[in-house]
Amino acid sequence: MAFIYDVALSPSKVDVLLPWLPGQPWARGVSAPEQIAAYRFDDPAGEVGVETLLLRDGETLLQVPLAYRGEPVAELEEYLIGTIDHPVLGQRWVYDAVADPVYLAAIGDAVLTGAGQAEQFHEVDDEIVRIEPTLTLEWSAGDHGRAPAVAGTDVVELDTPREPVLLFRRPDPRADVLGRDALLAVVGDLRLQLAAAGQARRK
Repeated sequence: MAFIYDVALSPSKVDVLLPWLPGQPWARGVSAPEQIAAYRFDDPAGEVGVETLLLRDGETLLQVPLAYRGEPVAELEEYLIGTIDHPVLGQRWVYDAVADPVYLAAIGDAVLTGAGQAEQFHEVDDEIVRIEPTLTLEWSAGDHGRAPAVAGTDVVELDTPREPVLLFRRPDPRADVLGRDALLAVVGDLRLQLAAAGQARRK
């Protein structure tokens, strides 16, 4: 489970991404993204915040997995997006989570075993209240009979502790489901593939 504090972050999660996104080839053409949903995974040690934002800019959708850490990690320096000041937790270092071991373990579990998103709670009038998720994760197991995705700027091959997983940076609601096992999300009237089991086909 994740406890969410009702506080204002400085900068906001989307604002911390704005200087970073133009340098990412998979975010080409994106200038004014808005968050439409998010989901979290649990860190068993309770130290790292693992959250994935789904952003929209016009017809373009982006999936941005983030790892929030309480101190900088030298091994992740090249993946640092920026820092956020949290009124309760203090300064948080925000990383592109594709190289963070906590995220890699969590996304591997989600894609390969169907592990779900973390339940989120906050405090309302001195009571702990569950926060309704902004999307529904679905797990589709079995061979979909589709060709593997092509490795490129929009598809990242993740080396999880279980086996390789493909992460789709630009989910497309019109695309066929790829891979053996698949992680899908329902956001409003959109059904998106977020990730798949397997290795990418090289160009």
